[in-house]
Amino acid sequence: MIDTHCHIDMYDDPINLATKMEANKTECVAVTMLPSHYIQGVPHLARFHSLHPSLGMHPLRVMEGKNEIDTFIALAKNTEFIGEIGLDFSREGAPTKKVQLAVLKEIVESIKVGKFVTVHSRDSAADLLQLLEDHQVGPVCFHYFTAGISAAKDAISSGHYLSFNRRMLKGKHKELLAVAPMDRVLVESDGPYLTKSPVTAIMDTYEMIAGHWELPIEQVISVIAKNFSQCRTNL
Repeated sequence: MIDTHCHIDMYDDPINLATKMEANKTECVAVTMLPSHYIQGVPHLARFHSLHPSLGMHPLRVMEGKNEIDTFIALAKNTEFIGEIGLDFSREGAPTKKVQLAVLKEIVESIKVGKFVTVHSRDSAADLLQLLEDHQVGPVCFHYFTAGISAAKDAISSGHYLSFNRRMLKGKHKELLAVAPMDRVLVESDGPYLTKSPVTAIMDTYEMIAGHWELPIEQVISVIAKNFSQCRTNL
């Protein structure tokens, strides 16, 4: 199984969690908030074959991140996994909207072919989608997408992917699964913010998707694995 979005470095014991994930054959994109966090995490995760350190520039950490733009650009050349990046125009993120846009426009230029990219789009999906189109970056994975059916269709029609977590499928956002084609669906835990036990959360999410699709869990695992392999930037 694949977890496309987990903040492993935010757990009390990241190495213990990484060991558990590998033992349970859970492949994981270990997202970070800042390039400096990525640098710190890479040596610790190097021995785990199924965990992928991911280079991040979180929109809610942009006031720190703007000082690490050059570091992001330099590191992006040699890493396959990018995230968490994006925009956040919620009440929490609105005060830094201009800075977020400026920083994101700079760093997306460094995202070339073959990258898996997981993006944050709270209250900003249309703006983010337009920015990605303007800079010809895609396809990417829209993490924890909550912008509604119309916006989801726009993202999908642009070739992007939606990543579902357990909370989405237990609430109103489960309606998005009905409009997302099978070949555009991915799975995430968004731990530790949504769960203390990401391995269990991932298993539950796969089972919920299997129930919705009315398919054996083995087939869902195969579909998600193929989607994950194909969600790579093609610039």
